[in-house]
Amino acid sequence: IYIIDPKAMDKNGLYGVLDGTTMEWTDGVFTSLLRSILANLRGESEKRHWIVFDGDVDPEWAENLNSVLDDNKMLTLPSGERLTIPDNVRILMEVDSLAEATPATVSRCGMIWFSENTVSESMCFHHLLGCLRKPDAIGLDEGEEASSTQLSFVDAIEPMVLPNESSGSSTSLCEDALEFAMKATHVMQPSRERLLGTFEILLCRGIEMAVEYDENHPDFPMSGDHMESFAKRWLLHSLLWSFVGSAKWDVRTEFGEFVLSSSGITLPGNGGLADYRVKVEDGEHELWSESVPRVEIESQKVTATDVVVTTTDTVRHVDVIGSWLASRKPLILCGPPGSGKTMTLTSVLNSVQDIVLASLNFSSRTTPEIILKVFEQYCQYVRKGKRIVLEPVESLGLNKWLVVFCDEINLPEEDSYGTQRVIMFIRQLVEQGGFWRGDNVWVTTSRIQFIGACNPPEDAGRYHMSHRFMRHAPLLLVDFPSKVSLLQIYGTFCGGMMKLFPNLRGESEALTQAMVELYLEAQAKFTPEMQPQYFFSPRELSRWIRGIYEATVSLDQGLTREELVRIWAHEATRLFCDRLVEEDEKKWCDDKIDEVAKKYFAGVNFEQALARPMYYSSWLSKDSRSVSREELKAFLIARLRVFYEEELDVPLVVFDEVLEHILRIDRVLRQPMGHCLLVGDAGAGKTVLSKFVSWMNGQSIFQIKAHSRYGLDEFNEDLRAVMRRVGVDGEKVCFIFDEGNALGSGFLEAMNALLASGEVPGLFEGDELTALMNAVRDSAQRDGEILNSDEELWKRFTKIVQRNLHVVFTMNPSGGEWKNRSTTSPALFNRCVVDWFGTWGGKAMGEVGKEFTSRVDVGDADAGDWTWGVGEGEEVMNVVAAAFGDSSNPGLRQAVVAVLVDLHQTTKDIADECAALDNSACRTYLSPRDYIALIENFVSCVNERRAKVEGDQVHINAGLSKLRQTQDNVAEMEVGLAVTGRELREKETLANNKLQQMVADQNVAEKRKVEAERMNIAVAKQQVEITTRKEEAQRELDEAEPALLSAQAAVKGIRKKDLDEVRRMARPPINVKLTLECVAIMMGEKSIEWKSICKMLSTSDFIPGILAFDADLLKPKQVQKVTDNYLDGNEELTTEKVARSSKACGPLYKWAESQVKYSRIYNNVQPLREEVIRLESEAEQAKTEKDRIVAEVAALEDSIGQYKTDYALLIRDVESLKTEMINVKKKVDRAGSLIKSLSYESERWASSSEGFQEILKSLVGDGLLLAAFLTYSGFFDFKTRIVLMKKWRSTLDAIGIEYRSDLSVVESLSKAADRLKWTELGLQSDSLSTENGVILSRCVRFPLVIDPSGQAIAFIMNKYSDQKVQKTSFLDKSFMKTLAGAVRFGTTLLVENVENIDPVLNPILNREIQKTGGRSLVRIGTEDVDYSPKFNVILTTKNPAAKLTPDLCSRVTLVNFTVTPASLESQSMTIILKGEKPEVEEQRTNVLKLQGEQNVKMRELEEQMLSKISAVEGNILDDDRVVEGMEVLMKEGGLVEEQIAKSAQVMTEVQIAISKFEPLAKASRKLFVLLEAMRNINFLYEFSAKFFKRTLMFVLKNCVRHPDENDDARLTSVTSAVFRETCARVGRGLKSEDKMVFALLLCQALKGESAVDFSGISSFDELPKIIENVFGLNF
Repeated sequence: IYIIDPKAMDKNGLYGVLDGTTMEWTDGVFTSLLRSILANLRGESEKRHWIVFDGDVDPEWAENLNSVLDDNKMLTLPSGERLTIPDNVRILMEVDSLAEATPATVSRCGMIWFSENTVSESMCFHHLLGCLRKPDAIGLDEGEEASSTQLSFVDAIEPMVLPNESSGSSTSLCEDALEFAMKATHVMQPSRERLLGTFEILLCRGIEMAVEYDENHPDFPMSGDHMESFAKRWLLHSLLWSFVGSAKWDVRTEFGEFVLSSSGITLPGNGGLADYRVKVEDGEHELWSESVPRVEIESQKVTATDVVVTTTDTVRHVDVIGSWLASRKPLILCGPPGSGKTMTLTSVLNSVQDIVLASLNFSSRTTPEIILKVFEQYCQYVRKGKRIVLEPVESLGLNKWLVVFCDEINLPEEDSYGTQRVIMFIRQLVEQGGFWRGDNVWVTTSRIQFIGACNPPEDAGRYHMSHRFMRHAPLLLVDFPSKVSLLQIYGTFCGGMMKLFPNLRGESEALTQAMVELYLEAQAKFTPEMQPQYFFSPRELSRWIRGIYEATVSLDQGLTREELVRIWAHEATRLFCDRLVEEDEKKWCDDKIDEVAKKYFAGVNFEQALARPMYYSSWLSKDSRSVSREELKAFLIARLRVFYEEELDVPLVVFDEVLEHILRIDRVLRQPMGHCLLVGDAGAGKTVLSKFVSWMNGQSIFQIKAHSRYGLDEFNEDLRAVMRRVGVDGEKVCFIFDEGNALGSGFLEAMNALLASGEVPGLFEGDELTALMNAVRDSAQRDGEILNSDEELWKRFTKIVQRNLHVVFTMNPSGGEWKNRSTTSPALFNRCVVDWFGTWGGKAMGEVGKEFTSRVDVGDADAGDWTWGVGEGEEVMNVVAAAFGDSSNPGLRQAVVAVLVDLHQTTKDIADECAALDNSACRTYLSPRDYIALIENFVSCVNERRAKVEGDQVHINAGLSKLRQTQDNVAEMEVGLAVTGRELREKETLANNKLQQMVADQNVAEKRKVEAERMNIAVAKQQVEITTRKEEAQRELDEAEPALLSAQAAVKGIRKKDLDEVRRMARPPINVKLTLECVAIMMGEKSIEWKSICKMLSTSDFIPGILAFDADLLKPKQVQKVTDNYLDGNEELTTEKVARSSKACGPLYKWAESQVKYSRIYNNVQPLREEVIRLESEAEQAKTEKDRIVAEVAALEDSIGQYKTDYALLIRDVESLKTEMINVKKKVDRAGSLIKSLSYESERWASSSEGFQEILKSLVGDGLLLAAFLTYSGFFDFKTRIVLMKKWRSTLDAIGIEYRSDLSVVESLSKAADRLKWTELGLQSDSLSTENGVILSRCVRFPLVIDPSGQAIAFIMNKYSDQKVQKTSFLDKSFMKTLAGAVRFGTTLLVENVENIDPVLNPILNREIQKTGGRSLVRIGTEDVDYSPKFNVILTTKNPAAKLTPDLCSRVTLVNFTVTPASLESQSMTIILKGEKPEVEEQRTNVLKLQGEQNVKMRELEEQMLSKISAVEGNILDDDRVVEGMEVLMKEGGLVEEQIAKSAQVMTEVQIAISKFEPLAKASRKLFVLLEAMRNINFLYEFSAKFFKRTLMFVLKNCVRHPDENDDARLTSVTSAVFRETCARVGRGLKSEDKMVFALLLCQALKGESAVDFSGISSFDELPKIIENVFGLNF
């Protein structure tokens, strides 16, 4: 017999699989068995083989057996191979239902029906007693005999199990109890087999207890009465917990009363049967409460997750679960989340010595593979004889059991046929004791037990598990603890916590009461039906305790009652209010917190304790303290500046909501096992704030770098890496996981398991697991821990991961996935603290708007007394009033922000309304990112328009000023012409006078020049004579002068001691005496006595006087005396002799001799010198006379030269004046002509100049409308855009902000030249396409283009052709490479078929640019790429019904090119003209193009004129080039105006020609509207504009025109043909009942609704008559 559960494996595992690449076939279990039988290696042909398919039948696997089950007995494989079924093989299907079986399967099989009544209850109970009498009932071997105690126990309960015939009753107590239980309401539908199986387990446990008692008391075994008392009471106990253990307490109570009354057994006290346990010691009942120990815990144990406070409920549950667990059968605990299922099971399991626990957390996508991964981690394959056995590895311990705990076991979703595959796999393991391995070998399992926990199957996302599995598993309902139990549990925790503060121990009870009451109130008020996160379990109370403890444990100075109440209220707010959505719900929660606080805490200053807001942070101090808003805001702003520089340059506005969310996230991330679920619109700040808080707390930030090819293998590798960082390296990591990164179901399943247990089953296997264990062992040794077993190492690893890995989930509630997450991934809500970001409120948007518009110049409107938002606008102003301090007199800036907020909200409401329409194929979602984009567009529009208006104003005013200046200059020049004429005549007269004066002076000058020449000759002769005389006198003097100089030099050499020596001589030599006397005479001394001479020598100026002596001063008398008395005839007086007598007197004698000689010569030449002086005096007089004459001549010549210069200047001035008069006359004539030509432009420019102030007044209002258009309009159709514009203008009217009523968004946001170029590049000329072109050119976010026709994509490719645009798609294998290249080199990338966004684009779309070392980088996958500011990416899709996610909508600007009826009418007209009048269409196209070019040319000419005029520096008339250029421009303008007039005339003629075809174009529009409306009948009826245009072109091409057919007849025939062809093409795809509807609608479209008369129609059969009347019989 081969037993196969076909639903425990997939179809490939059952039959086999063909490798599409290698074409290699791999057998499945069934085909492998067939091959082994056919191979006949062990005599298989001699045996009968039964292949039993023991599992649910569904067509997916059963239909493949059709050829096996019929007479062919042939299995054909996809590889082409055929396997014949031998005659000795029989196939048996064992099922419990044929609900999914097809007739093909049923008709090929014989059937044996086993009714539920085939085996009666009496038979079951007889069988039960028989089993209880067997030795294996209590674990004895088959060879052993049952003990007397066992048999006595069975005998004692037999009367209550089987009917007692003597009593006359046909049923027993147990049968009646079973009937009662089967009718009662259970948490899961009961089955008789499950209840009896559970009953047997508990009875076996009672027998074991009795046997153990007798073995422990051999001298005093159980007596008959003792045994009977114990056995009967244990029977009642077993009935209660086996039959109604899965029911609620009211059912248990009723059941207990029923069995007590039926058995006649009474309880010793009050209460029900469930309140008592049975004591084996005396066989009596005892209250469970008496066995509950009183527990006190220490303060440090308050936050421990493994602390279990024992209550009556836990004692009962532990006893029952222990009995079931000992049976080694699977068991399941069912109850609401947070009721304590996992804690109770874990507590029991940890108390058992011989087991190893492996935890699994099931999700909606769980498959059997996760269990196999656990087996690979904890078990090993062992061959025992012919069997292969899977048992726990020896390293876990000898004979240990592996207990696989499957949390959320009923969460895996059913397949298409109602089967949970993983449950059927577990059933196979339990029932058959093994499984088919991947190599098609049967593996027997040993020492493996399954236990499970789950929520009730009625909860959303839960499923009823198969009875075929449930019959093996005892089931216990674990409901929420009662209020008494809650008070007992959390009173224990509060008591332990208050040990920290002895002064507050008395508040422990009040604290507990307040917590429990608020919890129960919130649980009753908010239910998961309202919002999925509105689920409150006792976990909230545990988090509450932990939060209070964390906030108070580090306080050194104690805690006051007010501080305790404030911390209590703060934690309550975090737990209950943070997840609420609506403002009224939050208000209720705040009020309830205040109410409960005032009820239970007495003597507290509640104004202080409950004052809002409540901000607690440890950033401003060493412990967690209450902080003010201002302090916290200032601190965070300062830290954010650093964050921008170091991490992420994303500016944040720190408003109150941001402060709250930052503190909420910080509070959770600081707690062990703290995980967040942040729920809010895209752009609300979830990810950025998470990164900031993680950065503040020193935690590393981890995000997966997802992309389209990022699969589960890559995700698991990332998980392994981050878990190693945390569990081995000790790093604290914040794992930010966005729902958009959940690219597969396995992602969330892995995260589910990670949150629940700190591990992911099967994540580390083989070598990776070994390497991890070695790394953990090394890490433990570094920390001083010695761990040996792999189990201890693994526990350390998972414990550290749970403590230091914090997961932050970010989700968007706008999409359809939000409410499904709570059902498919419950750990997100059970293990995470929910923080509801929602969308920004009015105050938040107001603060953001205020911050981002603070630098926008809104004019001087705030300076006046104007009041904004009066009346209807007051409500709009109040929305943002809190952001502006609730000012009583709001200004324009507040009004602007209020309008921005209202524009966003109005558009959001319109988007929701459009999405709710039946014909809505696609919708958009608005988020705070759109609001930010609106502000950016507003700021840019206002700044650009203000700059342009002011620039134009300066430009035009300058031009007007120049024109006015030119006019004034012309008038001045005309006046100046007459003045210039008079000046010319005066200058001519003056020039003649100058000429006559110049001739007279010339004659005088010639005469004086002759006289001057004569005087010059006489002076020269005198000068020669003077020179001769001077030379003669000087020659004689020069002869004596050298001797004089030599004597002076010798005197300089006289030393003072030599003079002193002479002076001391009393009787000097005669020649010395004579020499000195000679010197004294020459020096003018009066006495020449020796004493007088000595006195002369002693003076200090003697030698200097000698040296400075002037020979010219010697008198002749002195010379004569010296010569006669001393020098002449005295032989003793020579230089040599005197020098021998005295060294000092020798030079003195020489000096005296030379001086006398020089004086004598000087006196001899004196007459000669006097003559020279006389001659010089005469020469000087002659020279003076000559100089006077020369000067007079020079003056005359200068005067003549000046006359010449003046005359030349006068002549030049005359000529200049003549030229100037000619030029001025010419300029006056030209300027007059120019001014006359510019008179029209001058008037228009003057008018524009006057209108600039009006434009500036409406600048803000216009900017708001333009910004709203650019931000929001792109997605909507043309009609909705008109509605939006009206609503936006009504908002401005209500507020009182001026705007231009004739504002054209297209004209304001684009240039005519640009629009003309767009048309040339392929953009359709209809209004919608033009507006979309404007949005594409100015969007602040990258665009996503919805283009069903493909024309917009062609336009984009043409537009960016010169920028090396590349076309790609997410399916392109080289997409990542292409994207990186475009980002790096700044090219344009067009991505096609964007149905779902590749997550790799998210950093680019969000513009998450990192600044590093002067480089701008963006992350693409795992690579940082240099980001070029020129890079541009355009996303496109041709699907008009694309399901756009909220995140995608928030990251892009949507531009919808879906064809509208108006644009289709225009396009149809083009097609008709091309088909019918191609020459007219060509002419029309050319004229339209020419008109556009001419209008652009005129605008350019005007701008050039204005530029030339305003750019002139000085007078226009002074620059001939400007004047000439203006004349050229005027001529060109005239020519263009003539061309425009001619084009208009030609266009009128063309319009007359094409007007004949307008009825057909309008009919085409009606047809298209009808085709679009068909989707309202059935979603399959989708007909594109492309489809209709192809139909129209087909008709025009194939509808032949007859020669005698005029235009009207032709139009009628073509229209009819279009309707017929459309009907033919569309009708093929319609249901039969819809064809008539479509035909009638065609009739109305062709003839009009009023033309189709239904009044005479009495039945459905008469409707074809209407169609025949319209289209004829052949329709």
